[in-house]
Amino acid sequence: MGTVNRVVLIGRLGRAPEMRYTSEGQAITRFSLATDRPAKAGTEHEADWHQVVSFGKVAEFAGQYLDRGRLVCVVGRITYRSWDGRDGQTRRATEIIASEVVALDHKPNADGDEPSSEGNDEAIR
Repeated sequence: MGTVNRVVLIGRLGRAPEMRYTSEGQAITRFSLATDRPAKAGTEHEADWHQVVSFGKVAEFAGQYLDRGRLVCVVGRITYRSWDGRDGQTRRATEIIASEVVALDHKPNADGDEPSSEGNDEAIR
């Protein structure tokens, strides 16, 4: 049997996605995602933060339709990378490379009050 590297997360965006384009024109979007888990006695829950990176059409979707606080499902794989910082120290990052992003709530209108006509069927693979 082979191995599997698959992650499925449901959580809320901590801030608006940051989208940029490579010199070849490919979209890259990064955002942070908070997931809750049961906490120790005395508190309701604790949040785990995940750094999510998406490419291509998934990145364009995230950059266009997602915003801080949106509830989303992210499907992808976990990756680890390291690099040397300007100070010579080795830096490490754990990221989720998203292959699919699904918005699970309604996109608010410009006022942020009522949902727009776009439903919870926003998804991109």
